[in-house]
Amino acid sequence: MIMPLGRPVDPPIIVSMASRATLPTMTPRSGHVPRTAGLFLLVTLLPAAALAQQPRLASGYWTRGLAGGWGHSWSHGVPGYGKTESDVRFVAFHPQLGRFVTDQLEISGEGTLLLYHHPKLEPAGGLALGGRYHVWNDRGWTPYIVGGAGLIWTTLDVAELDRTFNFQLLYGVGLRVVPARGPGLIVELRNHHISNAGTAGDNLGVNAATAIAGVQWVLR
Repeated sequence: MIMPLGRPVDPPIIVSMASRATLPTMTPRSGHVPRTAGLFLLVTLLPAAALAQQPRLASGYWTRGLAGGWGHSWSHGVPGYGKTESDVRFVAFHPQLGRFVTDQLEISGEGTLLLYHHPKLEPAGGLALGGRYHVWNDRGWTPYIVGGAGLIWTTLDVAELDRTFNFQLLYGVGLRVVPARGPGLIVELRNHHISNAGTAGDNLGVNAATAIAGVQWVLR
């Protein structure tokens, strides 16, 4: 556009011309990055949220474990309170298999492998069926009570035992660590009782205070 010479250009006209000649601009897709980041966070956090809502222990879960411990005879266990007088010591090994029948009650079976090292070296082996009742099922740890009974064979020769084949009874308290993944831990203090249930001799029986620790897998 050619303006006549000598005629001043009105500033409003210049502003109007500049506003009409709009240059192309690069507008960033500002909503794209936040949407992508939000989707990434959602996909990342969804499994963690589902895991947090999943109970650590629940009906239908199976458990497997292996525990070991050490025991020493004492006179304060029942049945047979005050009747155990022999000095008996042993190491214990217990392979374990269980299933939760409620969210807190686990029915379990365990093998009993004992190696007496006092008064002399003698073996013992048996099976027991029992259970654990847990106080909580939605935390990383929980106390519980444990009990069980079964059969046991041993060559231990002490005054309190009158035969080779006997019954065993166990009960106590424990603490279970239940991680979201991987193996957990158990620690127990239990009384282990062996006697023949009145089928032979005086049936005094042997009570032993036993400390046990082991690893447990919860199969969800």
